[in-house]
Amino acid sequence: MFDLLTGKLEPPSYLLHDLLLESNNSKFQIDTLMIRQDPIHLFEGKNYEGDFNYENGRFYSLAIKKEIKNPLLQLERCESLLRQLLQGLGYHMTIEAYVIFINPKFHLYQSPMNKPIIYPNQLPDFMCKLNRKSSTLNGRHKRLAEQLVSMHQTESPYEKYSKYSIDMLKKGIICAVCHSFDVSSFDRHVQCQVCGHCEGLDSAVLRAVGEIKLLYPNEKITTNLVFLNGVSVLIQKKLFGGF
Repeated sequence: MFDLLTGKLEPPSYLLHDLLLESNNSKFQIDTLMIRQDPIHLFEGKNYEGDFNYENGRFYSLAIKKEIKNPLLQLERCESLLRQLLQGLGYHMTIEAYVIFINPKFHLYQSPMNKPIIYPNQLPDFMCKLNRKSSTLNGRHKRLAEQLVSMHQTESPYEKYSKYSIDMLKKGIICAVCHSFDVSSFDRHVQCQVCGHCEGLDSAVLRAVGEIKLLYPNEKITTNLVFLNGVSVLIQKKLFGGF
């Protein structure tokens, strides 16, 4: 969703997505990097849904009453390593970095005022501001984009899994928050019986299909494959439930 928004910006820029890079023997991932006339923009996208709380520099999910990974720390680490990488390549460019919460159903209580966070309701104004900034690209910007793409690592150290087949895996929809299989569907929602998290049916189906794509990256997504992975009840309800 955020990629669609940045793709509509009029000032020219090089948009790089899902880069896995290395700097000083440390690997880091970039969700979106916008290379344009100084400064360049680094975006860490989050699709969190539901109510969260910010307290003493930490993020908490109110649904499961547990601390979650701090996206601001992720952003800070990514920005630092990117800056070191750019300096090593001979580029001394200003970086503006933001955490983007894209899901309109996300809410953060006690949200900090002085942090580089863009909330869903702030996105339209933020994109307008980006659109108003002039940007003139030259060969140096193009070379930087090409260098970063060439440095992208296709094999992530975080993706070393054992071999598995569809028969070995437990089937079904999992909760988006606590990852429990104990979820029930009703009306246009699915609800976790463990933590109580409620999710729209459309979102649950799309998330499940995304999980299947992750599990079987070389397989064509078909109705049979989706049904085999336990999404049949949800999809039937979506198809015949009057959506």
